Amino acid sequence: MSLQYFQHARWLPVLLIVLTGPAYLKAQDATNGTFSIERHDGYPGSGSSIPASTVSSLSTATTSSLVVSKCSCTKGTCRCGAKKTAIEKAVAGAYKPVFYNNNFSYFCDPSYNQLWPGDHFKQRRLGHCAVVDVGGQYRTRQMSEQNFRGLGLTGNDDDFLLQRLRLFTNVQFENGVRFYFEYLDAVSEFEEYPPRPIEENRSDIQNLFIDGPLVKLDSGLLRGRVGRQELLYGAQRIVSPLDWGNTRRTFDGGKLMWQGDNWHVDGFWTRPLRRHTRQLDNPNQDQQFYGIWGTRQGLQKDALDVYWFAYDNDDQGFRFDTIGARYFGSKNNWLVEIQGAHQFGRNTNDSSHSAGFATGGIGRKFNHCWNPQLWLYYDWASGTDKTGAGNGYHQFFPLAHGYLGFMDLYGRRNIETPNVKLSFQPHDKIKVLLWYYYFFLENKNDTPYSVAMTPFHPDVRPRDADLGHEIDCTMTYAINARMSLLFGYSHFFSGKYYDTPGLPYSGDADFYYTQYQFNF
Repeated sequence: MSLQYFQHARWLPVLLIVLTGPAYLKAQDATNGTFSIERHDGYPGSGSSIPASTVSSLSTATTSSLVVSKCSCTKGTCRCGAKKTAIEKAVAGAYKPVFYNNNFSYFCDPSYNQLWPGDHFKQRRLGHCAVVDVGGQYRTRQMSEQNFRGLGLTGNDDDFLLQRLRLFTNVQFENGVRFYFEYLDAVSEFEEYPPRPIEENRSDIQNLFIDGPLVKLDSGLLRGRVGRQELLYGAQRIVSPLDWGNTRRTFDGGKLMWQGDNWHVDGFWTRPLRRHTRQLDNPNQDQQFYGIWGTRQGLQKDALDVYWFAYDNDDQGFRFDTIGARYFGSKNNWLVEIQGAHQFGRNTNDSSHSAGFATGGIGRKFNHCWNPQLWLYYDWASGTDKTGAGNGYHQFFPLAHGYLGFMDLYGRRNIETPNVKLSFQPHDKIKVLLWYYYFFLENKNDTPYSVAMTPFHPDVRPRDADLGHEIDCTMTYAINARMSLLFGYSHFFSGKYYDTPGLPYSGDADFYYTQYQFNF
């Protein structure tokens, strides 16, 4: 890759310091003949420096400092392998879909004897009352879009490079109060057409909040959070930070979180942000997004979510409420997922709104060393009899890229699609995904909608409901627990709908992309 790709990346010096700092410190420790890892036992404790030559001979019974020692095996039973596997799994899964849920507790395990980039800045004591985690993520993705640059099948081509840097600081106090800050810088380069809104946002505040316990009862704990925060619920079909987007989605507002024995329930009120590419984002005072989400606890292999979300948009003049549920279950290698919702409220012309969506899938795990998993899905979302407006379902703030095709041609409105998903793992480091869709309009009197809920050429009445077929192929290669590569290709076979006179393009489309991601 040419050096010109990075000429506008103002934050690369910061990234280099973060990445090379731990290696330098580790080298210094090796030079001094010591192996130093600090630990807190629940909350800040004491740390120590131990001669490297004696580390392996010390007992794991030491409690005030993190001592790396050999596993002890007695009576022919050894759990060293299981312990190592558990720690490796914890390391690989430390970074969560929202970084304020990251878990670096593995660093305090006496059996942990590694040092990944960024580890030196995790679980650090701040005085005698707090523990601090500092880290981030760098991601770059090369994109090649043929015949669909923009929103929908446009006939336009583009090749460009996306880069994103995230830096976070989490401060956990002994009394349960927490402060979290996350910085984001996202840039798009070398494109022919203007970047999409989700592709560029320079030097902004992604998360900035404080949370802590409010009421503790025998039946559970109530916590509160106020500030800028990402939202993610369930399978992300309605509410998601949209990690595929270079910018990620976030909100300003407050949240109450009940963690009980039987239910975990969130209630929140927020405002979406007005995105500004070159200046700090601010909350949109003409929009409100609020709701309640509940998840049933104690289910071994199943998951049950119930929810109510409301979206008031004075910019466009509508107010929609969505009430629904999701169930996921498994038994004897069979899998099932069902989610649906009814939507009601007032449309932009103040008429009554009534819409909905439903998703149903049945899957099967196969007993094979590649761990294949096959799913058959059907997705439905209502349209309307009036082209480009009316009672169609509104998807709110979803992970649109995760469903209805990786080419992001369609949003969850006036759409139906039977689809088949196959995933398998031919190697411990390699995951493969194949996904096929057949798309058609739910209501032929309405038009298809983009992932931004904008109608595709609403002035053109569809000739046919057949939108076309899409095949998505991805391969993810885990370089190690912190780095990964993603290779993707998608092809869209256009349907009879695109033969309608007045539409810009009637041919097929292709999508190629390669992504590198590094958590630190």
